[in-house]
Amino acid sequence: MIYDILQDLPQVLKRNNFEILSFHSLQDKRNKFCLDFLAKKDNLFYLIKVFPNIDNLNESVIENIKILCHLLNCNPILIGIKNRYQNLDDNTIYIREGLPFISKNTIYTVLNNNIYPYCLSRKGGKIVFLNGELMKTLREQKDISRSELSEKLGVTKRTICSYENENLRPSNEIAEEILEILEDSSIIKKINIFEWRFEIDFDKEDPTKKRELTDFELHLKNIFDDIGIATIWYKKGQVPFEFSICSKNFFLNFNDEFYPLFSGLSQNNAKINDTMLNHLQSFAKIFHKDALFIVNNDFKISDIFNRIGVPVIKLKDLEKMDTEKDFVELFEES
Repeated sequence: MIYDILQDLPQVLKRNNFEILSFHSLQDKRNKFCLDFLAKKDNLFYLIKVFPNIDNLNESVIENIKILCHLLNCNPILIGIKNRYQNLDDNTIYIREGLPFISKNTIYTVLNNNIYPYCLSRKGGKIVFLNGELMKTLREQKDISRSELSEKLGVTKRTICSYENENLRPSNEIAEEILEILEDSSIIKKINIFEWRFEIDFDKEDPTKKRELTDFELHLKNIFDDIGIATIWYKKGQVPFEFSICSKNFFLNFNDEFYPLFSGLSQNNAKINDTMLNHLQSFAKIFHKDALFIVNNDFKISDIFNRIGVPVIKLKDLEKMDTEKDFVELFEES
């Protein structure tokens, strides 16, 4: 099932004028990245990931999805195959860890037919978003009082009032009865998955401390800390680069044109993987940002960096910096 989605979804997105950047291999069904695709349409960006079971999520993958979406000002489109009980229902959004998950058919229906989901799955069952004002108008046009409607539905008059004020959402079963009585399906509000917003508490969940660092990485972090620059480190293999570099004020002001920077690194003279470098540069390119590569002092810089267009900075040059301005100048010179 995942193989089919990973194979078909890019074609559906491209037919709908999305620009696609893939971060998985169809030969490797166990992609450890926290994303399978990045998608871009106009000036809007989306992080797309397919999950086999939305009740068996990797905590660090979810954290990295949230951090990247905030860092890059993009929205998550998360596709699930099943939960712990059954396959995901269509036209339904499932909330896990504050993020929305939908079925394969739901995303295809949205893209191909512009029909959005209307159910939200929560503990105890599904709820449906209704246009309360329109519901009230239709009820009055049919000369049905709140008391009469409450009797037909088996709920209280106060509940009807809450539906019409949109302080309460009806269950899927009650919503179907309301549609049958009022004879107008336009009262259903569609949920635009492309505009989903979620909150993340940066004070509680410090994005600059995502994993244990090696001595080389810790030294880099301390250098950037000393000159007032934040670094965000990701769990190995879950993001197509090692870390992000931001101004200390970036999380207060997401309109910074220079940041974030995406960086790979090498703390030894091991051969650099071409695919990794291409991922790094492609990731930066789609967001109109910059990438760099930080290496130790003995690293032999090959032509591949010039060919791909990723600037290289050696550790000894970073150690000479005293201010954020020094770093910006060093990067631009590189």
